[in-house]
Amino acid sequence: MLHFNILNMKIELHITYFLLLCLVVLSGNEYFGAASVLFSFLHELVHKKIAEVFGYTPEKISLGLFGGVLHLREGFIQPQKELLIHLSGPLFNIVIATILYIPYVTFLLSWLEPVILANLVLGLFNLMPFYPLDGGKIIFLYLAFFLGYSRSEKISRFFSRFFSLFLFLFGIYLVQYNVFNIFLCLLALNLFVACKQDNSFIFYKVTRNMEESEKKIHKKMVVCRENAKAIKIIGRYKPLETNTFTIVNEKGNYKGQLSETELLNGIYHCGIYADLSKILDYKRR
Repeated sequence: MLHFNILNMKIELHITYFLLLCLVVLSGNEYFGAASVLFSFLHELVHKKIAEVFGYTPEKISLGLFGGVLHLREGFIQPQKELLIHLSGPLFNIVIATILYIPYVTFLLSWLEPVILANLVLGLFNLMPFYPLDGGKIIFLYLAFFLGYSRSEKISRFFSRFFSLFLFLFGIYLVQYNVFNIFLCLLALNLFVACKQDNSFIFYKVTRNMEESEKKIHKKMVVCRENAKAIKIIGRYKPLETNTFTIVNEKGNYKGQLSETELLNGIYHCGIYADLSKILDYKRR
């Protein structure tokens, strides 16, 4: 693993990234490989920029066999903003491919072909609904709205592992036509490992930040109605400020109290569209 900084951003370069480059060059697609390296990095920088616009703190970018991953300091991200962060990278690649296609067709600039193809592959592949690709994270987030993070994680992990197995077997089948198709097998193995690692840290990141935030002295008391949806509470009040939520009914009678840790734990199991009375009931189990 190599570590260095680019544009004040910590970069981790895994050895599998060099394996990817070697396979691409040996297959005679060096221009496609060079374009993929450049635009996969720009893809992650777009994620980084959008995250910064929303007030989050990028820690590092990891580059490996299946591309790059942006790591944020914050464990919990508001769902609407997280959706836009995940979408920004693939959309960037698709927009670049669309823009470059105009001079490619108009002026017959053949050297643009591998650049356009690289961006299309990066954009469309990252939108596939499997972890740890951006599309997988978007589907996971969508399911979490209704099913809770716990069940969403199990569903996402199952289909991601199934896809990894399919891709691995498909790569083995294609090796008979071209030995470089072994790359698909390596990609499948890397996706499988990355999925396992990424899912295992989803809620750990939340609890880690919550434990740190609870060490702060200043706390905010927030009064909420029991029929309020968790998504509105999270969207209205910045997470990780050690809020304490006092729950009341429509008449103003006290129904219970939730710490921010308990609120996030309730969202994890009940879904982000659950009302606060349901989360209170879960807390009392």
